[in-house]
Amino acid sequence: MSDDRGTNAVLALVQSLAPAVAYKESNLESNRKIWNLYAKDWQPDRDWVRKMADNLGDEWKDDANPLTFVGDEWSDRRSLDQVLEEFVSPFCPSGAVSGEIGCGGGRVAARVIPGCSQFHCFDISKEMLRRARESFSAGGIACSAGDSKDCIKYTLLESNTLPADLTDTFDFIYSFDCLPHCDLHTIFAYLKEMKRLLKPGCSGMIHTSNLLAPAGFARFAQQKSASVQGFCFVTPDAVRKLVSEVGLEMVKESVVGAAGVDNIYYNRDYLCVFKKA
Repeated sequence: MSDDRGTNAVLALVQSLAPAVAYKESNLESNRKIWNLYAKDWQPDRDWVRKMADNLGDEWKDDANPLTFVGDEWSDRRSLDQVLEEFVSPFCPSGAVSGEIGCGGGRVAARVIPGCSQFHCFDISKEMLRRARESFSAGGIACSAGDSKDCIKYTLLESNTLPADLTDTFDFIYSFDCLPHCDLHTIFAYLKEMKRLLKPGCSGMIHTSNLLAPAGFARFAQQKSASVQGFCFVTPDAVRKLVSEVGLEMVKESVVGAAGVDNIYYNRDYLCVFKKA
């Protein structure tokens, strides 16, 4: 059989099988749908939100410290504070141009924005961006340097590609509580974009799932399959490989089970900081 005849035969086979092949939605589209619905329905007094918050113990039961941002119900304050102190603040210089991929309702960005001259909120969910904008406005969140009236930019992403005009623009860029819901191909795509957007010598940070962490494996064992509602599981070695292949230099990594550390993100997930040469 000639090459042309072989190719035609393969094409004919694929076409004949196509009706029987179920359409598989992309990781990005699944995330977009889930998080639009989540943000639309979120209210601090919703039963399902309260149930998630109550799973953290007494953390969010104090009326003096109510749930404010979408996602407050995902962790205790101390764990998030420690992540910001160790993986964000040391690498985000005062007056930085910074941004978050998967900013959600803005609970982390609200803590970073005041030290920046400009901040970019990237998300695939228009409802999450709406929530972030509303929360920043209600809380008076703005940059401490630069034009405070226009320092926060909101970009609705239609794909894993970030705006072309932002190449070599950022002093720091990060993604937190987003990539645990993404597969390795999506993580790889965002890493390539983060490298493109960073200025030479500047750093970025990502947070992913961690199959090798005890709490990470426990969550994995409870899931029947990879899920954006749950986690898409990866390992630190896989993430290190992606960071290396993109051409970024690893600077810092979280450690599971460090003495005296009880942090949900360190004991269940993986965080790393990298630098662009």
